[in-house]
Amino acid sequence: MKLNKGLLVSSIVLLVLLTGFVRLSRIPEPLFPSDYSKMVLAEDGQILRVFLNGQEQWILPPDEGEIPAKLRTAVLHYEDKRFESHWGVDPLALVRALWQNMTRGGRISGASTITMQVARLMEPKERTLWNKLREMCQAVRIELNYSKDQILKLYLTHAPYGGNILGYRTASLRYFGCEPAQLSWAQAATLAVLPNNPANVNPMRNPEELKKKRDSLLQSLFEADIITAETYRLAVAEPVPTGQLPFPLAAPHLAERLALSSEENVLLTTIDLDVQVRAEGLVKAYMDGLSKVGVDNAAALLVHTPSGEVKAYVASQDYFADEKLGKIDGVRMRRSTGSTLKPFLFALAMDAGLIVRESVLLDIPTSYGGYSPYNADHSFSGIVRADTALIRSLNVPAVQLLHELGVEDFYSFLQTAGLKGIKGTPQQHGLSLVLGSASGSLWELAGLYRGLGNYGLFSDLTVLAGEEREEVRLLSRGSSYLVLETLKDVTRPKTEYFWQEFQSSAPLAWKTGTSYGGSDAWAVGVSPEWTIAVWTGNFSGGEIKDLSGIDAAAPLLFQLFAMLPKSPQYYWFSPPGEDLTVVAVSAQTGYRLKEGGGELVEVLAPASAEPLRYSPYERTLYVNGSETLQVCSLCWDRNDLKRAERVIYPPLVNAYLREKGLQYTVPPHNPACPAAQQGENPIHFVRPQAGTKLVVPRDDIGDYQKVRLEAAHQQPGSRLYWYLNNSYLGSTNGRHEMLITPETGWHSLYVVDEVGNERAVTFYAERSS
Repeated sequence: MKLNKGLLVSSIVLLVLLTGFVRLSRIPEPLFPSDYSKMVLAEDGQILRVFLNGQEQWILPPDEGEIPAKLRTAVLHYEDKRFESHWGVDPLALVRALWQNMTRGGRISGASTITMQVARLMEPKERTLWNKLREMCQAVRIELNYSKDQILKLYLTHAPYGGNILGYRTASLRYFGCEPAQLSWAQAATLAVLPNNPANVNPMRNPEELKKKRDSLLQSLFEADIITAETYRLAVAEPVPTGQLPFPLAAPHLAERLALSSEENVLLTTIDLDVQVRAEGLVKAYMDGLSKVGVDNAAALLVHTPSGEVKAYVASQDYFADEKLGKIDGVRMRRSTGSTLKPFLFALAMDAGLIVRESVLLDIPTSYGGYSPYNADHSFSGIVRADTALIRSLNVPAVQLLHELGVEDFYSFLQTAGLKGIKGTPQQHGLSLVLGSASGSLWELAGLYRGLGNYGLFSDLTVLAGEEREEVRLLSRGSSYLVLETLKDVTRPKTEYFWQEFQSSAPLAWKTGTSYGGSDAWAVGVSPEWTIAVWTGNFSGGEIKDLSGIDAAAPLLFQLFAMLPKSPQYYWFSPPGEDLTVVAVSAQTGYRLKEGGGELVEVLAPASAEPLRYSPYERTLYVNGSETLQVCSLCWDRNDLKRAERVIYPPLVNAYLREKGLQYTVPPHNPACPAAQQGENPIHFVRPQAGTKLVVPRDDIGDYQKVRLEAAHQQPGSRLYWYLNNSYLGSTNGRHEMLITPETGWHSLYVVDEVGNERAVTFYAERSS
């Protein structure tokens, strides 16, 4: 019976002790909250930017790497020599601490193991005997749940190292500017002793005492034959740090955006750190010169064309230049796109069978329901080849193409291809859509041109490693290649003018754009390996005198292209043989001709495109034998009759061609023919056009000036008679111009030639106030 009572009491005591241990040893899961500093990394794992955690602390998230051998040895030797053998509590250390504290009348040393320190770090507690007991119990529980390597890693990841620095990797970077694997013995010893009293002994406070503690540990390591005498001598000669080093900072705008939009602690990007740093340096140096002419800001985006991965993200020339709004993200900022969208219109027109590169487009004053586009230099050529119009970035031929293709189709393409933020309806933009009425960002434009360089396959760009994007074909391979070939011939700026003379130079398909009013300058280029987009202007907006893409953005584009590494296999785009075909077109107009129509030449066209349209300018005429008169079945003489193929342009085209010494004359119809008056009207108004407004300016003393009226006649030497509101103005011969000073209001203009051909137009005049 006594035995049973003893057993019962022992069982109760054991149960109480076990219950107490279970309660005292409770630990959270996980041991530490995941409130770490967010890290944004380059593609090779190097740091782009680090952010403070929610407690305003620097604490890098744990990684899968091993603790470096030097640091592991130094920490265990200093903090817990029997770490590998005890179960969380070191009995020998406890006995030693009790004896020292009792014999010396105070707390001389503690007995905390590394595991007990993990317990204290995970739940900071006041230093009492009860809390010490709790830490012991928790340490045993931790030992049961975690391996020794995991426990040491937990300690080093969360240990305090002075100020707001937590964790060994954070401390290594902030104090020594290197990763833990590169630590010297002196540096490893410094990190081993720092957590012992980080508030009072750290590089910012009492570095002399820190050096004493470090050197004492180094001496102990030497005496234990862990390091050699030479290593010891060199280690104690090293100075301790006396402050903190900043974390690396590259692509700050991108890092900030990614950190705000993700819950992940570590964000691995596609950024190439070397390319990023060099690009930032180039942009900053370039803007030092451009700022002298009133341009304060620039941004650039560099993309790997095959993958669509962003390799450099320069959102402003100086993140810290608050006086120039340097923290604005210029890569994502939306501005007028200028002429940068024209290449895509020309590619779509090829796929629709409207043109090939050799097709002739009209370059004359034209009105589309009151909208009258003009070229940047306010000149007109009459006619121009499509590839030349794109190379010269002419506005009038581009608007003609958009009018023929359809604004809705072009708008839909832009949205699908990546211009996601386009505002308004197609009707609201109208034909100005191709000239910059749509706003876009550097990110979107780089994506569009990358799609062109990807042979017509479009997708969003990627900047996070492992991101996948679905590609969609919006242009044929053939039209993409032909447009790229055309853009390669755009004349490069300044020192790049003779680029082909240098063996080290590489071809680039590129285009510039300038927004209306001169507030934004763009330059975008694409090669098989790289897509580069550049913007310059002022984040604050406003017009900048003489700003243009060719002068303000293109030089930076080519500086960036020159510094990029280039692989020989990516020298230039390979012709997509399966989507290129040879078509026979008119040697004069570049369109298809009907059988027997005239002289033909062979050109390249996309094989998958719609059949090229027949020429709208070439006709078969019946003329007399001397080809001086057109004839028809009502007036011809079969003995004096021949068939002739002629190019017939609108009268206004001929007016411009005559100024260049070119003539596309058409024989007049036989005046004796009953149908002579039923032919095409040879008169065309240049200025004004129907429904347009003429502004009557004042001179310096306030007098109203004359405005110019202009017409063209298909037949050189014809005389025109002019009437305004039924009042005779006079006649003209050769060049048909009249100067008048109309009153404000609507006016009717009427002209008639010597044989009775006539034309009228109504316009509105407004005298400036």
